[in-house]
Order: sequence, then structure tokens, then C-alpha cells
Amino acid sequence: MKKKLILITGSSGFIGKFFLKDALNKGFYVVDILRNKNKSNKELNYLRKKYPKNYKTIFFKKNEQIKNKLKRIKIDYFINFATLYKNTHKFGDISKFLNSNIEFPTLILDQLNSNVKKIINFGTMMQHTDGKNYKPRNFYASTKSAFEMILAFYETIHPKTKFYNLKFFESFSESDKRKKLIPTLFLNYKKNAKTFIKSKNLSLNIIHVNDILNAIYIVLKNNIESGSYGLIQKKNTQISKLIKIINIKKKRKLKVKYLNNQIDKIQKSKLKVLKKWKPDIKIEKKIQKMFNNENN
Repeated sequence: MKKKLILITGSSGFIGKFFLKDALNKGFYVVDILRNKNKSNKELNYLRKKYPKNYKTIFFKKNEQIKNKLKRIKIDYFINFATLYKNTHKFGDISKFLNSNIEFPTLILDQLNSNVKKIINFGTMMQHTDGKNYKPRNFYASTKSAFEMILAFYETIHPKTKFYNLKFFESFSESDKRKKLIPTLFLNYKKNAKTFIKSKNLSLNIIHVNDILNAIYIVLKNNIESGSYGLIQKKNTQISKLIKIINIKKKRKLKVKYLNNQIDKIQKSKLKVLKKWKPDIKIEKKIQKMFNNENN
């Protein structure tokens, strides 16, 4: 595929940063759009110096600046990684959710024209507590569903552009520093600290970040039908079983305390499976290897 110009949001976030590095390494031309506060981001500044011809950034202070700055570039693909995630919300969080998950990507959408070939948006399986219908688990998921409705409107006025929503439950990489369960377990193990887990019956459906990137390239390179697709492991990871397996090989064990909290059962996804995609990385083996490589 001839290298095209990709516009992305969320390059300072988890999945967006992984994609940015990988796409630049593969020779793609990438433009990201960031608020001025990200000018001091060391990782992104390093990438600009390393790939001066392939990587450019649109910085903005006020939303009104987005319109004129986007007019200067010809975009082939747009990928929306921008997201604000919290499992719960407070009153003061509402405007932040609306700005990051709805208003900001919508302002960009509104400036794109029919020459954009494909638009990829990242949602979450938390939008689908019954596996298919839009029954969001939390306010975060509800904002993701609201933005999908906005995407559907732009799909009607740009019939030549293909629109995709890619969704998963949990993402993971060995360098993950987020306050998610597996990174927290790993950090606490290194500190010899105890991790509190809401239930011994907790199961997670976890996708490695490299499998997520692979899904993006499949969409970019192939004639895939517009629609929503679930990036889902066929088998969920039972956390207590995973910890038990890891502890068998460790002299110093993972310290955990299982609580008796109620947990939501993972509903089987009824979303379409992305054509030509499957998770190649055995996620449980990856996690076990990460812990096994850490000194006892």
C-alpha cells in the first residue's frame, strides 16, 4: 500500500502512542493534533526529531483554531484514539468527558471532507453490557456511544468514506503503566506489596496492544465493510488461576487479597469479527513471561 497521510488524535495516550511509534517506523506519514500543554511531552518530541519528514503536529490552544489548521493538510485517513477513561465519574468530570470523548473528535470530523478514505474510531465493549445493544456500563461508555451516533450522521454526508468502530474489553502491553489490574499486580510484586482484587471469580478479556495495531493495519490495507467490530479473545482470563500459575514458578509469591465484591459477568460479544483478524498473541503466556522475567 502506498504510504498515505494519517491524522490521529490521542497520540499522548496508551494505544495512540503505540500506533504512532509503529506507524512512523513503518514509513507512514502521520499528523497528530494536540493541545498546547503537550508541547513538553518528551516521548513525542523525541519522535519528531527522529522522524522529521514523516511526523508533524498541529498544536492548538482554543477549539476555534482547529478549523483553520486542518485546512492546510490533505488527509487520507483519520484515526480517533482520543479518550478520557474513568470507571466512575463525579459531577466535575462530566464536562471533561464530553470535551474529550465527544466535542473534540466531532470538531475534527466536521472539518474533514469526502476525500478522506477511511475513519477509524475506538470504542469500548463497556458500551455493550448485554454483548450487543448499547447499554453502557458507566458514563465513559455512554459518551463513546454518543460519539458513535455523531459518526453515523457524518457517514450519511460522506458516503464515499468508510467508517469503522473498533472495540475491545481490556488492552495490555508489557510496558503498561496505567492503573489497570495487570500493571498494578506487576508494580506491587516489584514492591513486595499486596494487591486487592475485587473477587476471586474475576475474569478479563485482554487483548495485547500489538493485536490492536494489527487490526488497524488490516482496516487500512483491505477493503473492509464499514461497521462496528469487536476485537475479542475467544477465552477470558481467570485472574485467580493466572496468579496461581505465576506463583508456582516464583520463589517470592504475588501477594493478593480477594474481596467479595460483586462483579459484572462478561457477556459474549455479538459484534462482528473483523475480517482477516485474530489475536495472534497468547495473552496469558505473555503475562506469565513478564512476571517470570522479573527477578525472584
